[in-house]
Amino acid sequence: MKTSNRLVAELNEIIERNYDVIQGYRDASRNVDNELLKRFFHTRGQEKLEMYKEMKAIVRELGGKPADEGSVFSIFKRSWNNFTASLSHGNEKEVCENCIAVEAKAVVEYKDLLKKEGGLPESLKNLLEDQKEKTLRAIHELEAMKEKF
Repeated sequence: MKTSNRLVAELNEIIERNYDVIQGYRDASRNVDNELLKRFFHTRGQEKLEMYKEMKAIVRELGGKPADEGSVFSIFKRSWNNFTASLSHGNEKEVCENCIAVEAKAVVEYKDLLKKEGGLPESLKNLLEDQKEKTLRAIHELEAMKEKF
């Protein structure tokens, strides 16, 4: 199945963001003391890894070359977040807020792609809907956990 280069580029942006989020959850699990949050970040990182793999498969199916890594900007941002998180104790609430902000951006990307004029292949539409819903659930879980701190 062939598709537009623009769609592949947009999907690769999601692939890069998923990669960045996987790394971010790994970093977050190291920057909190709370075992519940550590488990959540580990589980969510695994879920994002599956989403990353699914999206790469779709890009290949569409005739494109999937991105292999995250964005360069994100590497610097994660490094800064790790540095600032390491300076504070009891930073669980801050870490949750950072994760919520990143996930909220992903939801916007999914919604924008789902509104794409000209429609999307059904398999892609279903995948985007599924990943958007998983991301929304993660946001709700993070918000509930954040309130405990």
